[in-house]
Amino acid sequence: SSAASQCPGFSISPTNVAVNPGFELPAANVPAGNSTCWQNGEPLPVNSAAAGWLMHSSNDGARVCSRLVDSTTPGPNGRRMLAFRAGSNEGGIYQDVRGIVDPARAYMFSAWVFVRSGKVGMSGTNSVGGPASFTTKVGEWEQLRVCTNSRAVTDILTIYNQDPAGGTFYVDRVELREIPIVE
Repeated sequence: SSAASQCPGFSISPTNVAVNPGFELPAANVPAGNSTCWQNGEPLPVNSAAAGWLMHSSNDGARVCSRLVDSTTPGPNGRRMLAFRAGSNEGGIYQDVRGIVDPARAYMFSAWVFVRSGKVGMSGTNSVGGPASFTTKVGEWEQLRVCTNSRAVTDILTIYNQDPAGGTFYVDRVELREIPIVE
C-alpha cells in the first residue's frame, strides 16, 4: 500500500535524525560520480556511494550498484540523490540507527522514491513482519512512509527492490522523525 496509508496523521518532531538524509555526502572510498558495486563472494558489509548508507543484496548474492547523481526530487532538495540498481529482489540500501534512536519511542521513516523498473519497498525495522510500505508507481516520484511503535522497534532503515527480475530506482529526502506512540 502507499506510504500515506501507513502512518496516522499527527505532529512529528522537527528533528530529522537520519544520517546523510539527502545523499549529499559521498562515501569516503567512492569518488563523487563513481558507482560502487557488490556481487556474491566479495566481503560484506559494503558502502553505497553515499556516506552512512550500506548496500545489501538478495539471498543468492545478485549484483547491486549505487551512484550519486544530480537530484530531480520534487520539493526542497539538495544537489544529489542516490541511484540504485539491483540484480534481483531484496537488493537495496540500509542504515543502522540503533545508536541514534530510543527503542522505547515511535518513529516515522519516509523517503522519496522514483522507480525506473521493479518495485520498491521500505521498512524501519529489521523484524520479520514489521511495518513496510511499497511503491505503486513506475516513472514518477512517490513518497513512501512507515511508522513504528513499541511492537516494531525502529532499528534498521531499509529501502529495497522487491522484484525478482531486478530493478532500478532513485531515492532522496529520507526522514527519520520521532512521533507520538500509538498502540
